[in-house]
Amino acid sequence: MSQRRSLLLPLLALPFAALLVACDDETTNPGDDSNVTVVDPPTDAIQPVVVSEVRPPPISGGTLHILAGGLTAIAADPDRDRVLVVDLTSGEVRHEIALEAGDEPGRVVSDAAGRAHIALRRGGAVVTIDPSSGEVLARRNVCAAPRGIAAFTPVEGGDETLVVACASGELVELLAAPDGGVLSKLFIEPDLRDVVFTGNGTRAARRTLVSSFRSARVITLSPDNEVEQENQPPGYQSEFTMRRFAPTVAWRMIPKDDGAVVLHQRSATVPLAPVSPDAPAIYYEAMDCGNSVVHAAASDFNAAGQNVSPEQTGGLGTFALAVDVAYSPEDDIIFGSEGALYFVSATGKTINGVSRQNLDAELDACASGFFRGISRNVGGEPIAVAFDAAGPSEIPGVIVVQIREPSMLVVYDTALNWKANILLGGDRRADSGHAIFHGNPDAPTATISCASCHPEGRDDGHVWQFADVGERRTQSLEGNVMDTAPFHWAGDMDEMSDLMSTVFVDRMRGLPQSPERVDALTSWLREVPRVGPSDVRDDDAILRGKAVFESEKAACSTCHVGDNFTDNTTVDVGTGEKLQVPSLVNVRNRAPFMHNGCAQSLHDRFDPACGGSKHGDISALSEADIDDLVAYMLSL
Repeated sequence: MSQRRSLLLPLLALPFAALLVACDDETTNPGDDSNVTVVDPPTDAIQPVVVSEVRPPPISGGTLHILAGGLTAIAADPDRDRVLVVDLTSGEVRHEIALEAGDEPGRVVSDAAGRAHIALRRGGAVVTIDPSSGEVLARRNVCAAPRGIAAFTPVEGGDETLVVACASGELVELLAAPDGGVLSKLFIEPDLRDVVFTGNGTRAARRTLVSSFRSARVITLSPDNEVEQENQPPGYQSEFTMRRFAPTVAWRMIPKDDGAVVLHQRSATVPLAPVSPDAPAIYYEAMDCGNSVVHAAASDFNAAGQNVSPEQTGGLGTFALAVDVAYSPEDDIIFGSEGALYFVSATGKTINGVSRQNLDAELDACASGFFRGISRNVGGEPIAVAFDAAGPSEIPGVIVVQIREPSMLVVYDTALNWKANILLGGDRRADSGHAIFHGNPDAPTATISCASCHPEGRDDGHVWQFADVGERRTQSLEGNVMDTAPFHWAGDMDEMSDLMSTVFVDRMRGLPQSPERVDALTSWLREVPRVGPSDVRDDDAILRGKAVFESEKAACSTCHVGDNFTDNTTVDVGTGEKLQVPSLVNVRNRAPFMHNGCAQSLHDRFDPACGGSKHGDISALSEADIDDLVAYMLSL
């Protein structure tokens, strides 16, 4: 722990590559109150190469929390494995709490006693700190991959609890007190994300809303933790292009009234073809939500976890990567992307006399191709945003943005006036591989990054339709994908340089990258971590399933061999085309399965209509054998 006073500096007017029409035409510094416009992207393809000594993890967002009253911010720093307690009045970093290497702190929540609890995404634990002293009060193991966390304080009295949602599939409830233990652990399904409580604050009326990351579903649990229903945000169809979109990738879910708002992506569900006959290689370039293949949206859910956003609404714009959202009582949707902070009103209200477009006016807010809310250049890569209406007297209400690199907080008041930059210090984590993966590929009309389809270095769970090759489910990149070459389902690309040329440059309109920058991306991808398995498991079934997997009658291990459970070959398994043998490591986190997503579950994969007639002989397997085989595959 250390104490350090930061500098309050004017924002740096760094360029950002978002397509933006602001409310006026001036390019401004963040210290004034006008809007910003975009600086043209660089044209030099030979850019510097920077490789961080400690490679930063994929961006996950949502690492900032403001304590009640708006005086103090708690910032989790996954790049540097630390937690910072920041005084928003003085700009002082009061405490820096060092965590274990590789902990990757994520979501932060506070309880009624003022303690802060942080989910350690790779540390498998929840760490509890005292913000006033900076003392670590407890570190408690909860699951392999903690993601969302929420505190529940029953109005009738009694113990306050924490509920943690895990990407490994568990929902874990534990006492909020530092010496409290785990009360329950329920396995729901892999890929859980955020937790929101609804109801009147009593245990008897509590509903628990849990979001699923890649599928963008909201799962509602009863007071007895029984699954009641599952719902998704609405789809969208452009009135201009008639292109249809499905909800994908719920980056963040936060409380809103007695319900929740979900910040998610929407991805195209129609065949993708070149944008024009003159540009046959370009698939992903677009000017608006109707032409894009991915865009950002925000959708509302009620206390029962039912979507209440009308069809054709909620579009925020063609932002390459919006990963966190805040919501104000004035109906502002606040989010960050590509070096800027954006404000859109759900009611059409004004700030400082400047009108914000109505979020429900899809034509204006999304499909027109221009963002018509209010924006502020934040001078860095925003990874989290938080809002508190009751700020300190010097700042009556605060909006705080967390910047990844350089590590800092940017503070605004509720009238969108810039107040301060609070530098958080720490070693630099600038990294060319990380930047290429998460950044806009520099084309003026590019609307996606690599991370748009490969969030957190994994996959978006979406089945794309291509005019030339048909259906293709996005492949995951986690766990050193470089060892599974050749790449793509067809196995037609041997090197990362092939992918960069065909996908990044041709389809995404990115600038050609030097071999050194391609190497930086390759080495960064090698370190993308895997999500660990659930500890709620049937070890006997796993052992039986392993025997089936390795048996001659199933012959799974003929192709799925080695540490990565693939022989890296390209074969026809009865689908009529040769496809790569995918790795089965972490296959549990990659639903839907198969190249065309025909299997919603691993059990569905063993339907010959989906798995293919040559995809292992399962005719001699009983239902019990298949159950055991699935249990084994879930453990890999």
